[in-house]
Amino acid sequence: MTVTSGEDKIKWWKDAKFGMFIHWGLYAALGRGEWVMYELNIPVRDYERLAETFNPVRFNAKTWVGLAKAAGMKYIVITAKHHDGFAMFRSQAEPFNIADATPFGRDPLQELAEECREQGIVLCFYYSHVIDWHHPHAVHNKYNNVWDYDTDSKHFPTYWNGLAKPQIRELLTQYGPVGLLWFDTAGGLSKEDSEELVELVRSLQPDCLINSRVSHYPGMGDYQSKGDNEIPMYGEDSRAWETPMTLNQSWGFSTKDQVWKQPEAIIRKLVHIVSKGGNLLLNVGPDAGGLIPDLSAERLREVGAWLSVHGEAVYGAAASPFPYEMEWGSVTVKPGRVYLHLTSDDWRKELRLYGLKNKIKQAYVLSDASRTPLVTAQNYDAGMDHHTMAIRLPDEPANDCMTVIAVDIEGELSVDMRLSQQPSGHVKLEWANGRIDAEAKTVEWSFQIVAPGTFDLELVCFQKEGASWDEAFREGIEAASGNRRFTAQPKPDQVVKNSTACQHPYSEVHSHLGTIVFDRPGTCTLSLRSALIRPKSGFTEIWQADPVKLRAVKLIKRQ
Repeated sequence: MTVTSGEDKIKWWKDAKFGMFIHWGLYAALGRGEWVMYELNIPVRDYERLAETFNPVRFNAKTWVGLAKAAGMKYIVITAKHHDGFAMFRSQAEPFNIADATPFGRDPLQELAEECREQGIVLCFYYSHVIDWHHPHAVHNKYNNVWDYDTDSKHFPTYWNGLAKPQIRELLTQYGPVGLLWFDTAGGLSKEDSEELVELVRSLQPDCLINSRVSHYPGMGDYQSKGDNEIPMYGEDSRAWETPMTLNQSWGFSTKDQVWKQPEAIIRKLVHIVSKGGNLLLNVGPDAGGLIPDLSAERLREVGAWLSVHGEAVYGAAASPFPYEMEWGSVTVKPGRVYLHLTSDDWRKELRLYGLKNKIKQAYVLSDASRTPLVTAQNYDAGMDHHTMAIRLPDEPANDCMTVIAVDIEGELSVDMRLSQQPSGHVKLEWANGRIDAEAKTVEWSFQIVAPGTFDLELVCFQKEGASWDEAFREGIEAASGNRRFTAQPKPDQVVKNSTACQHPYSEVHSHLGTIVFDRPGTCTLSLRSALIRPKSGFTEIWQADPVKLRAVKLIKRQ
């Protein structure tokens, strides 16, 4: 893959859609994840002794890069230094590194750089620029080594000028072109230091991308890194963005964590993210021997097999033009073509879609080499200014995970941008698509009702593991539509399993608020007041996110 210079330097990344995150470090020797030093308060001297026997002789750069390529990934982001301060490269700035402090004695980043160039994968580096539990003068606003070092004696400039900046310079001068630097946990870093770091990167490699976690000050970096495992709502982000996500529940290697996402779930999450305009950075945690776990590799190869057939609908594709999620799957687009990604769980004889204004040339199953045309029909209701498209689907899905229907259209894509009831009769209103008054803690939506009736009003929230539901809703909820107003005390009535948009450490929870009647078609409104309503997100990390996050209101039409 070629990295483009100048104003289009981010284009390669936007087109790539799918990257491999690799969390690998000295912590792999303990098999309890990358935060083990902090969680167990392991003294620096004891932690350093792990390096004496750390010898990942089974590491093979060709195998790692080949797996990323087989998975359909276009770039690799590897932890050059994580929070434990152990550099996974040969560093003149700090002897606590894999080449100098271990019997391994090699620089795996150099080997990866050579192999990535050979196989056409963009190499990128993760660097923990503020948290460093090994260094006596590293200062974060929360996560510090306080069991070895006195916080009041720390002198951050000693760390910043003596280690962080020199190592970043090494990463950008020793390995050839670097696609991006992925910074993490900038808590407490001043705006001046943040700007200085950005300028340092720009001066050494102007085309190297920088993620938003370089700083907690808004707008820094070239794109938005969402919170860990966080998939945003439609309309939530105005910048290019990505979701960093785990294959299981850990980032670093863990012997106990065997909660693995299935290939079907990974594919659906990838497509869902791309349909919202984002990238998926999917993590693997190699073991102390240098091997990527077999269960990770197996899943990635299955994802790659699907992408080898359906990649046209993912790589370089633009986000769905519709401002809401589809109940049957996701939408991506390219000039002259709309891709409908259908899940196979609830296969139907006919797919209906509201709001596509273009005339259809043809529709076909993307994996069908002969492009056998599917029967289509279009209807326009002038009174409601409402477009309906229907496609007769094959009797069986073409793929066990997702079947992609390609729809070729005439002219430039044109869709109805109004929030609308879906063909099932239901309406989903995500708070990011409403008119938000953060001071009043209200959000109001305007949407189209096509088939009137009685609707159950359902609240959709993401609840963090261990969070108090009652505390989040101690003030209750108020809803209003027209002259109808009511209050409710939401209860966690239903936990949705296998949610496409929600993952650990959150669960998707639905709450019944009451019923509401829309007795005629046309434009309707609904407002909601809750203490959980806030402005659209800026920078947020998963441990700083709300314990319970309001996502949407669903109107479920009664039959």
